[in-house]
Parts: sequence; C-alpha cells; structure tokens
Amino acid sequence: MKHSNASNSLSGEAARNELYALLHRSLPRKQAIERVVQIGANYLNLDHGHITSIDEAENQWEVIGSTDSPDGPYPDGLTAKLSDSYCRRTFQQSSPLALHDAGNQGWEDDHAYQLHQLDTYLGIRINAFGEPYGTICFVESEAREDPFSEVEQIFIELAGQILQKVLEETHHEKDLANRDRLISVLNRVLRHNLRNDLNVVHGNAQLLIEQTSGDEAKLASNIESKTTGLISLAEKARKLENLTRSVPVARPMDIVPIVSQTVSDVCDDHPTVNCSLDTPEQAISFAAPQLADALSELLENAAKHAGKEPAIDVAVHRNSDQITVQIEDDGPGLPPDERRILSGESEQPLSHGSGLGLALVYWILTNLDAEIDVATASSGTTVEVHLQRAESIPSPGN
Repeated sequence: MKHSNASNSLSGEAARNELYALLHRSLPRKQAIERVVQIGANYLNLDHGHITSIDEAENQWEVIGSTDSPDGPYPDGLTAKLSDSYCRRTFQQSSPLALHDAGNQGWEDDHAYQLHQLDTYLGIRINAFGEPYGTICFVESEAREDPFSEVEQIFIELAGQILQKVLEETHHEKDLANRDRLISVLNRVLRHNLRNDLNVVHGNAQLLIEQTSGDEAKLASNIESKTTGLISLAEKARKLENLTRSVPVARPMDIVPIVSQTVSDVCDDHPTVNCSLDTPEQAISFAAPQLADALSELLENAAKHAGKEPAIDVAVHRNSDQITVQIEDDGPGLPPDERRILSGESEQPLSHGSGLGLALVYWILTNLDAEIDVATASSGTTVEVHLQRAESIPSPGN
C-alpha cells in the first residue's frame, strides 16, 4: 500500500503554475504534451503517466506522450485495444475516473484490471474541437492508502483542459499554414501547368482530327504523354489535400522496409537508372507511412533528371539522435525555384509538375517534425532527410 501525496515532489500550486505557463510558451506539440504528463506524474507522485489518442470505432488506443522509457510498460507509440484498458471507461465520461485501490473498489472482475493489475488510476477524457480525442491518465500497480483528493481531481481536469488547448492550437497553426501554402500552390498549378497542358492537348486533338498522314501516331503519343502528366498532377494535388485534412502522427517505426520498398518501386519504373541502396538492418525513428510518399517523390525527381549515365545512390545513416536518409543523383542539379519549395519558401512560377511533388515532400516532412537539407552542384544533387531517432518499437498490446 503506497502513501498518498505527502511525498509529492511537486506541490499542487507549483504544478498548476507550470501547467498555466505552458499556455504562454510556443512549444512544439510533442514537447508540450510530454511536459504536461511529466508535471502530472511529479505532482501525483505516481510511476507512470501517459496521454492517449483513441479511435473508439476501431477499438484502438495509442500512447502519444509518456513518462515511460521505450522499454517501460506504456511507452510513446504503444498501441493496444481500447477494450483492454481502463481508458475505455474514462473516454465515456466527462468527469475524472479515480481509483486508489481498484481491486477493492469493484474492479476485481474487470477485464482491464485482470489484464494489467493496476490498483491506482487517475484519468480524464481529453476533448478537441468539440469531440472526444483521448485521455490523460496516471497509473501504478500498487494501491494508495487514501482516495484521490478533490484537489488532485481538479488538477487532472486542468491538465485535460490545457491539453485541449495545446492540441487545438498546434493543429490550428499547422492547418492554417498548410492551407495557405496549399491554396498558393494549387492556384499557381491550375493557372500555369494545367491550363497550358490542356491547351496543348486541345491543340493536338484539333490537329489530329485534321491530319490523315502518319503524324497521327506522333500526335496521339503526345496527347497520351500530356494526359499522363495531368493525371499525375491531379494525384499529387489529392495527396496534398488529404494531408492538410489529417496531419501524420509520428511514431516509432523501422524505416528500412519503407526506404527499401520505395527505392525498389521507383527504380523498377526507371530501368535505365543505376540504383544503389545501403542501409543498416534496422533504423528506428519517429515516422509515419506517409514517409514513403515523400521519398518516392524525391526519388522520382532524381530519376527523371539524372545524367547521361543515370545513377541514384540511397543510404540510411544512424547517429545518436537522428536517422538520416541520403539521396544522391548525378543530374544537372536542382533548380533554385525547386530548392525554395523544399525549404518552405514562397512558391515561384513552376515550369513543370515536379514543383507540386516537392511541395508534397515539404508538407509530409514538416508534419513529421523532420528536417531536409539540399546540396546542389554541377555534378548532381544530394538530399538528406533527418528524422528523430527512437530507441525501440513498442510491442502491440504490451
């Protein structure tokens, strides 16, 4: 039986002040989330604190911020069935769920209690944009002597409200920036690329109707080529729109399979390009499946603009805090307007559709909190994508 909050390392007033202070600091979403849960764990004097996002329809529960290390019971990135957790109850109510001795408070037959044997639990639902989003909760296997006090329950209500503001404000800021840039890019593409290409298609179609000579095959091929380009542009525009509607959530994952499969797919589509790939057996970083789209665009761009003896060298490097994907080509170098797109600067008039693909790269990597470096020389271009390194991948249901 553990004592109550007499040994708290952080007083209630200090904990509340630290939470309020977060509202006046411009911290990245991930850092703000982790700070809230750390403040709570210190104040409540409990071993484990974590914040989750919940998809009730899919019965899924995912940790998006935690006090645990990667080998702890509730590490960042852990996913499990919602029905296996105490949070299923928390998510269905607006008031805190407070258990100081769950086994003797009517939970002894509960599936989550039998599975995890947690006697201490304090959690509350987090809302965002008027809808239930997830939970913040603090747990421990050992029971407490005393129930959670009213002050402690008010504290976790405050933590939930602070998290709501953090989630809404950071999402709103990214959403506004993404939408502004999306409108700018799409307007320019619609005015320039699509309009000009459609004029070409229309002109060739008219000529094809008038011509009866052997030029028909050439003109038909031209139409096919332009149509293929338009389809590609439309697909990239769709991906950009989807990305602004749902920001990717970075989680610990091995990116070697993603890199390997993407290199294989692109190089199969460009058999004249000599491709090389150098990766470690495993490279765990904070990433998302959308990383494949970003790498595919970078590799496609390199393949299409390679030199006389086209070659692309891809390597994955690990250091103490980053995983780097390096892409080198022997082409004429990335034009200045396209380098500006990858750095997030305002778009310049695009001479072809690759600008939209590079904008897609920028959005994906920015939303994964990744960094991108571009070095261009007469002998080619080197692009480096830097991702935050993770220690391990949580086991499902761990």
